[in-house]
Amino acid sequence: MEKQVNAGEFVDRFMTGSLEHLRYQQSPIKIFQLSEIAPYIKFPTPPIFLGYNLLVHITEGYFKHQIGAKEYVVQAPAILISNYGNISTIKSVDKSAKGHCVLINDNAMTSIFREQEILNIFNISPLLNLTARDSSDLQELFRLLYNELLSELPYKELFENLLKSAILKIIKLSSSNQALNRRQEIAMMFKQLVHKNFKKQKSISFYADKLAVSTNYLNRCVFSVFKKSSKELILEVLIMHSQFLLFESTKSIADICYELDFSDPSYFSRLFKKIVGVSPTSYRNRAT
Repeated sequence: MEKQVNAGEFVDRFMTGSLEHLRYQQSPIKIFQLSEIAPYIKFPTPPIFLGYNLLVHITEGYFKHQIGAKEYVVQAPAILISNYGNISTIKSVDKSAKGHCVLINDNAMTSIFREQEILNIFNISPLLNLTARDSSDLQELFRLLYNELLSELPYKELFENLLKSAILKIIKLSSSNQALNRRQEIAMMFKQLVHKNFKKQKSISFYADKLAVSTNYLNRCVFSVFKKSSKELILEVLIMHSQFLLFESTKSIADICYELDFSDPSYFSRLFKKIVGVSPTSYRNRAT
C-alpha cells in the first residue's frame, strides 16, 4: 500500500537545486517562507499522500493545488488547508509567490487543539480567500511563528500558542467556529476516522462501533451533513487513494482494484470515472 509522505521528507522529495538557504527544523511543526521554496518546487508533483497537515498562507502571487479530485487556484491573499490523509498534488507555483507554508505533524495537532477545535479545522473549506486586513493579521502571526521556530532555542509553549492563534483566527474567518450539533460531530468524526483507517477498515459497522452509535444513526448523521451515505464517503476516499496508486505504481488497474478490496474491476472503473471524471486508464495516461 502507498507510503505517506512525512513533513521531514517534503524538501528532499519535491524540491530541487541549491537548498542550502533552508534551515533544518527538528520540531513537529515546520514552517517555510514561500519565497524560500516556490522557485525550487518540482511541479507538478506526483500525488502526495499527506502524513501531515498542510497550511499555506499566500500574500503575493498564486499557485494551483489539487486535493483529491478537485483543483484549486489559490490567488493571494488566501489560505489553503489540506488535512492529514488527503491526496494532494502541487500543479503549479508562481516562483515569485510570498507568504508561508506550514507542515504540522498530526500528533502535534491533537496535543495543541481540543477535539472540538480539530473538528472545526477538519470542517474548513480547503480554500479561504482573505481580505487584505485579515491577511495582514495572519502574516504577522506566521512571521512570529517563523522567527521562533528558526531561533537558536525555540520555546515550545510560545510557538505552539502562535500556531494555535493563527489557526483559531482561520477558524473564525471561515465561519466554522460555531458549535457543531451532535449529528455534525458524528459525521465529521466519521470522516476523520475514514481517512485514518480506510486501508484496513471498510465496514460501516467498524466506524459505528468506534463512535458508539448504530449504523442507521451513523448513516443519518453522514447524509444530513454530506448528502451522501457512509458507504459512498468510504468509496470516495478509496478512489482518491487509487489515484495515488495509479500514478506511483506500475501495477495493473485490476491489481489496484483488488488491493483496495474491490471485487470487480469493471465496477471499480465505473466508480472511478463517476468520481474523478475520467477512466483509470485515461487518468494514468494523463498523469505520466
